[in-house]
Formats: sequence, structure tokens, C-alpha cells
Amino acid sequence: MSTTPWRKRLYGLVLVAAVTGGCAGSGASPDVAAVVEGTKIPVVETEALLDGHLKAQAPQDADDGHAVDGDRTETLTRFVLLYQIKHALLRHLAREMNVSVDGSGNPEAEAGRLSHAMAARLFPDIAAPEGEPAGKAAEFIDAQRQSFFTEWFDKQLRIAEVRVDEHFGRWDAERGVVVG
Repeated sequence: MSTTPWRKRLYGLVLVAAVTGGCAGSGASPDVAAVVEGTKIPVVETEALLDGHLKAQAPQDADDGHAVDGDRTETLTRFVLLYQIKHALLRHLAREMNVSVDGSGNPEAEAGRLSHAMAARLFPDIAAPEGEPAGKAAEFIDAQRQSFFTEWFDKQLRIAEVRVDEHFGRWDAERGVVVG
């Protein structure tokens, strides 16, 4: 199904509404979407990530005959903001632990390197089962560390000082998520 001009205009309007004011709350868009342990997450970064995601989805949505509605946009916005909150907290915790890694590359790669280095620091005494071949032993140890790290990080997320601007929803510390 080809995208008609009116669908392109509709998508453009939905995108503009999503980025400029289609989120929860009312009034003018704030400068800071959230603050994580004192680290500000600028709205422009949240909007850029959301815009990129919506643009990537646009061709697929147009082919399926679906438009991005307000509820879906709010959900995506909260998902993007949670992603940013987790990355900000990960970097904060790494600084507290004096853990650093090469920051080049994309944010996902940096987060992967940080979580791996932090897991090794937090859980150094993990051993593989006796008789495990060397290659499988390393895989076992890495998997165990990452599992323990994920549990540890989820606890840190729930106790972290996080403030979300009401324009984007609110922080649910008990669940560690942004809600409406």
C-alpha cells in the first residue's frame, strides 16, 4: 500500500504533536524531562530519540495502514525516557564505583561495557562448575555475573532519586518505571 499525501501530512501532524505536546501533562514543554541522581535529562534529547523511533516506524505503520495515535505516542515517550533514566543511572553508579570504559561508539555499546565492568567488580568470586571447559566456563561466569548485575541494578533503579517532569508522567519507584 503506498503512502498517500494526506497520510504523510497526518503522520507529520502526529509527529509534531507527539514531540511538542502530545505527552501527559499540560502547558509549555519543560527543558528537563527528568533528573536522575542530580543528572538532568534534557527534553531535546528525549524528543530526538522519540523522533528517531517514530521516523523509523513510519514506513512500517504506513504500509500496515496504522497511524501513531496519542496513547501509543505516550507509551513510546515513557519508554524512551525510561531508557534515558536507566542509562543516566548506570553512568552515575559507574562514577560512584570508579568504573570507566571507552565511551566511543553508541550508547548501547557503552552501557554494555559499563555493565560488564561493573558486574565483574561487584561479583568477582563467581566460579564455573568443576570440569567445565574453559570457553564454557567463561560464558557461565559472564552469564551469572550479568544475571546478578541485572538484579542489583533493578534494586538500584527502585531506590534511586529520580524526578520526572509531569509533562512526561511520573516516576513509579516501586516498579522502576515512568507511568501516566
